[in-house]
Amino acid sequence: MARNLPLGEIQGKQRFRAIVAALFLTLAALPALADGRVTFASLDEDLTRGAPTAIDARLYRPEGPGPFPAIVGMHGCGGRDFRTRDAPYNTIRSWAEALSALGYVVLLPDSFRPRGVMEVCTQERPPVSPHRHRPRDAYGALAWLRAQPFVLADRVFLMGWSNGGSATLATIRADNIPDLRRRAGGNFRAAVALYPGCTTPLKSKWRTRTPLLILIGDADDWTPAEPCRELAALRQGAGEPLALVLYPGAYHGFDAPDHKPVERADVPRAGANSKGHVTIAADPAARADAFARVPRFFAEHGGIKPP
Repeated sequence: MARNLPLGEIQGKQRFRAIVAALFLTLAALPALADGRVTFASLDEDLTRGAPTAIDARLYRPEGPGPFPAIVGMHGCGGRDFRTRDAPYNTIRSWAEALSALGYVVLLPDSFRPRGVMEVCTQERPPVSPHRHRPRDAYGALAWLRAQPFVLADRVFLMGWSNGGSATLATIRADNIPDLRRRAGGNFRAAVALYPGCTTPLKSKWRTRTPLLILIGDADDWTPAEPCRELAALRQGAGEPLALVLYPGAYHGFDAPDHKPVERADVPRAGANSKGHVTIAADPAARADAFARVPRFFAEHGGIKPP
């Protein structure tokens, strides 16, 4: 039962949360403790009608032998890495480095380049689908992680941004291909989706048994928040483990380390607002909250308790 807290206790809790967020953001600015490249097989033989796609992935490891809990991070529609340099985009890199510094193994698969695709943001009909191809990549990543001696096989989490957030929802869908979970040796412990597209799940009677946290800005005009709000209300009403956080005034990509507002007019009309463009902008307050909230969420489901 909820209780009214004294003002001093409320202020103390707020200060503690602020300290945790500040510490996590500081960790995000530190170099990765370990960064390697690995290759694993996607579970997409049914789509290729032959050999599975060999997925390139960046691996971030804490110091020590482990075993550690792990997180699979699914990139957005722009791909995992900068086109002009061999490095992940700043947003997912900062998350990977901070989570690794907390004690998680983080694996960042590239769903696009192994299939000859650079990005799908500007494509009306993307050749790599967040609903078909990318869940198979996610479960392939899970299978690879579960086989590693430095990973706690029953404590692997899933996280995705934008297109990768949509892929996250598709991956943990309760009626997804059961064979994927069987071949991966299990399921993800819990999942986080940042500014995913919720329209398709809402229209397709999506449901889940995997604990899920959705983080999205209420001003997002690329993947609007309203379908996510409706999805959360519907699934919460059915008793499913879904939590939704709406950030007031925040746009798409609110968790970027530093991103001045940019309007894009090169995305398909179906994904743009009525003016034909979308806005991408960092929001320091929303970013700080997300960087504090996500580790707490993972800890609630068997992950590492944040400092």
